[in-house]
Amino acid sequence: MGNTQYSVATVLTLFMGGLALGSFLGGRLVDRQSSPLKMYALLEASIGIYCFLIPTLIDTAFPVFQSIYAQVGDSHRTASLYRFLVCGTILLIPTSLMGATLPVLGKFVTRDERFIGRDVGTLYAINTFGAVLGAFCSGIVLIRLFGVQAANAIAASLNIAIALFIWRFFWNQPSSTADADIKSESNKKSAMNRDDLQILLVFAGSGVCAMIYQIAWNRIFSLLLGSSIYAFSLILTTFILGLALGTAFFSRVVNRFSDLYKLFAFLQAGIGISALLAIPFFGEIPFVNRWVYQTWNYDFLTIQVFMFLVILAFLFVPTFLLGGQFPVVVKITIRRLTDLGENVGRVYSANTIGAIIGAFCAGFFLIPGIGVQESIKMAIFLNLTFAVLLIWKSPSAGSNLKIYGAPLVAVLCVMGARMVGDWDKAVISSGSFMPYRIEDLGSAEKRENKILFYQEGMHTTVTVELAVSGNVFLRVNGKTDASLALDMRTQLLSGYLPMSFHKNPKSVLVVGQGSGITLGAVEQFPKMETVDLVEISSAVLEGSRYFSPFNHNALEDPRVNLVVEDGRNHIALTPKKYDVIISEPSNPWIAGVGALFTRDFFELARNRLTPDGVFCIWVHTNMSPEGFKSIIRSYVNVFPYATLWESIVGDDYLLIGSQVPLGLLNKKVKDLLAAPSSQKDLNKIGVYNVPDLMSLMILDRDGLIEFSAEAPIHTDDNALLEFSAPKYIYKDDRSQIVRQLGSYFKINPDLLKFEGTDKELEQETLAQVASLKRSESQVAAIKRQVQIDHLLELAQSAVKQGNLVTALENYRDILKIDSEHVLTYYNLGNVLMAMKRFQAASAAYRKTLEINPHYIFGVLELAKSYFALNQAGKAVEALSGFVKKYPQEKELRFQLGLAYAFDKKVPEAIREFEQAIVLDTEYALPHFYLGLQYKGQNPAQARKSFQRFIKLSRKHDRNKELVTRAENFLNKL
Repeated sequence: MGNTQYSVATVLTLFMGGLALGSFLGGRLVDRQSSPLKMYALLEASIGIYCFLIPTLIDTAFPVFQSIYAQVGDSHRTASLYRFLVCGTILLIPTSLMGATLPVLGKFVTRDERFIGRDVGTLYAINTFGAVLGAFCSGIVLIRLFGVQAANAIAASLNIAIALFIWRFFWNQPSSTADADIKSESNKKSAMNRDDLQILLVFAGSGVCAMIYQIAWNRIFSLLLGSSIYAFSLILTTFILGLALGTAFFSRVVNRFSDLYKLFAFLQAGIGISALLAIPFFGEIPFVNRWVYQTWNYDFLTIQVFMFLVILAFLFVPTFLLGGQFPVVVKITIRRLTDLGENVGRVYSANTIGAIIGAFCAGFFLIPGIGVQESIKMAIFLNLTFAVLLIWKSPSAGSNLKIYGAPLVAVLCVMGARMVGDWDKAVISSGSFMPYRIEDLGSAEKRENKILFYQEGMHTTVTVELAVSGNVFLRVNGKTDASLALDMRTQLLSGYLPMSFHKNPKSVLVVGQGSGITLGAVEQFPKMETVDLVEISSAVLEGSRYFSPFNHNALEDPRVNLVVEDGRNHIALTPKKYDVIISEPSNPWIAGVGALFTRDFFELARNRLTPDGVFCIWVHTNMSPEGFKSIIRSYVNVFPYATLWESIVGDDYLLIGSQVPLGLLNKKVKDLLAAPSSQKDLNKIGVYNVPDLMSLMILDRDGLIEFSAEAPIHTDDNALLEFSAPKYIYKDDRSQIVRQLGSYFKINPDLLKFEGTDKELEQETLAQVASLKRSESQVAAIKRQVQIDHLLELAQSAVKQGNLVTALENYRDILKIDSEHVLTYYNLGNVLMAMKRFQAASAAYRKTLEINPHYIFGVLELAKSYFALNQAGKAVEALSGFVKKYPQEKELRFQLGLAYAFDKKVPEAIREFEQAIVLDTEYALPHFYLGLQYKGQNPAQARKSFQRFIKLSRKHDRNKELVTRAENFLNKL
């Protein structure tokens, strides 16, 4: 099935759909049975037996999935529909049996019509507490200790044990239904009236809201607290715990309320209001993370407890009230024991059907369409609307409340939407859950970076940001997955290196787009005929387009076949064979990603390779030494001819393997170094010749086997990394891994293969390779970077001392080392501006845009240089193009307004200043310049603008000189 939103939605829909169907049918059936307890025992036994069969059924379905993918794999939605049908045949039976248990047990435990709400509600609470335990144990304990198959077997055994317990001790117990019927006023079934139907519709609507909340909260917490299995388990456990406690509490007190409609309305209003009040505080969680890391230690257990408390603080009240609805609705709609089972099933299925609709709408439409925050607001609006509808139904509600309820809700919604500002995108996506990235929160807080792209996609939240250094980086759920900085080494080598091991790679598979730089590297091999790019997230694909100037416009290559799918799923199901497969997954601490580092996955990849095919996978060291070794052992277990390459010392490594003896082709590498585009790429990472590339080798086949000999095999079943890797977000053992690798370090010259070359040249090259030190070319590149950093510090120091000539010399020395150093050109322009050399400064700023067409910092300063040269028209031209690309960037709008003002285009200037204010209502400067534009033609508006400017400037203690000017203007108006 894979890990796509379609797959998750399929399982979720079938699971909840089965519960709804089972509760509805089971409720109708139990009312005809003399012994509900016996029926319950049969249900539990059937669930257990069936769940024992599920692994076999899934294996049996695998060829069906392959056939579907082969025939309609190009149409993701069509393939998903067929998968839905196949999964339905497997999951619908056990989930329906599960759904039937509630009305069946409800029929058994309820003996008195007066306490239907209490008894059924208490039963539901007990069941939900069991779900809390199940979510916690399965997600954090059972799979970690015993594996997936054993965890399933344990759960199935418990079902059967329950059935056996009932059979042993209660099977011959007399039926209680006869006694129960005596207490009922009538044995006739009560028909569902219009009021009951309306209540069930509201309850179904509340189910819609509950799933919108659950999915939206899950997304925002994943962004703020991380996407590990522990985080997901804590979110789910806390959500269900709130439901259980709410159900338990209101089951005990429901009989004390005479007007249940008003109580139901109170619950709906409470859910909406509590969810609304929580919204602004989500944006503060990154700062709480920082406080925790600065105040406490990085102990994993401590941080998990903290995460649980944070989640509980946000979710407890709304989930508590959500849980309180069930006993209230049961009490309202069920009045007789004779048809209790049917009615309990009807209530449960109504809410569950609503939950299915909510999950579908939230996952596929709301969050991708309007975002997480607006999706929460929509659910809040629905809850408050339901509260009004219920007040209208309330027999004890006053006429004033009924008349003014709807307008009050409308006012609350509008006021709430206005008061609750948008979350700061830079702050929430800063990856504050990772201690070693906490400095990024400071950058986000100070607005040091520019957001080029932000999208809450179907699967993930993707951000592309620009730093003043010129670095463009892509974040997925707050974690940087690609960049133009150090990541370039891994991104380029992941493409060029494995392709250089194959004599004639015609068909290639790249799993994971990221920046697209690896894909662009693969495309530099002219004889390659087709490359399948598999990417799970369309948002990542959109974000990767901001790297087009740096990845050879990779997505535009006609040889690319784009597949929006889970990478593992594609490899498992496609009938295609590939000469080279390159897998670039994210970090294995992210839930689900660990499955791309298992022996099972490597076997799937092997099956998709041609006989001499090459498989490359990126591995990082942010995990335990045992985890790192387990990946290597699992890999070597499948690919006997394997090597390990060091793309970033101490951080990133590449495993390259095959079923046949490997060889790095000398001629192919030399051809790459002769072609301008690939030469430029390789030179960026310090590779100028074949020995430079060979110096990155760290272990050969024998070294890998010896290094990983004692490590456990990582499998889908034991999911070792899923549970161990998240602990290393807070703990750094990379140096230990690096030291251990050093003990087995070996560059094997025999790996280099020559074809028809000069023997003397061949021997010379081999001698160079034999004398190489570990990562020699990379060390040389690091030394160059250290030299650049030192010169930057000297230049900055010279600027502070007013020695601009020395700073100029330092910057020019940097450009001799790196002729495309964006930050140096930017700083050079700033120094030249200070020296009044505006023409030269303008040229320096234009150079930043040649190197990085997204460099907003450069175009802003370029505009200022044009102002100094009295070339406002050129400033308008330069800024207009950027405003079209980044209409949400307030500084671009403001500078464009200035350019229009200098160019005497007042209406256009006013438009841009006003747009800047719309983007940031606290932005003071546009108000001052608006005042200047209005001063001659609209004094009243000018006065308002100057007054607003003064107020905002004083509030933020800024623009003191301009405040004085504004006050002078006000005195003259």
